[in-house]
Amino acid sequence: MKGIHPSHLILLFLDLLLAGCASMGPQDTDQYIFLDKTETLFVQFDHRASPIYQVNMPDVANSMEKNRREDFRVVMANLLYAYQLPIEIRILEERENPGPGPLLEIHAFRFEQDNSGDLVAVISAKLSKYGQLNTLGTYNHRDTPPPGGNRQMMDKAFRDVIQKPLREMLDDLQQHFPTLEEMEIINERLRPLGQE
Repeated sequence: MKGIHPSHLILLFLDLLLAGCASMGPQDTDQYIFLDKTETLFVQFDHRASPIYQVNMPDVANSMEKNRREDFRVVMANLLYAYQLPIEIRILEERENPGPGPLLEIHAFRFEQDNSGDLVAVISAKLSKYGQLNTLGTYNHRDTPPPGGNRQMMDKAFRDVIQKPLREMLDDLQQHFPTLEEMEIINERLRPLGQE
């Protein structure tokens, strides 16, 4: 039986530690965020290859990150077209900063092929707007890749595996658009006293 190299154990420990620290970020605020169709919703996607690849094969890690980012972009663009959300949406490039307005942060804890050969996507999503924060949730899906798949087949398989979590996330995001009744309540509170 072959043993695990100590450097791999250290990297695994660091990966778990960083994942724990990431979950200790800012806490949700009490105010529920309603999205306004006059604003632009910025979408930021964050994914890093396994630390083992980052340390031992940085070129492979960079290529994996680039491919998974493109898979995310293609699937998200297709889903946004299908959902027709009532707001302008802009998917940010990797190092692009969001503009003023609401921000949807999507972090892929895992978007990879695991040791068993399955494709795995685990994402979390947070919605922030002017200092307010609402966590949408954590979403995941696992699937078996096509046997003997070439590059195009694997890209499609990765896109298929992240589609379900993104669809579930968008279902939750739709709850942040106010109904007509909710808009009336909000507008009533905003009317200056004495006006009808």
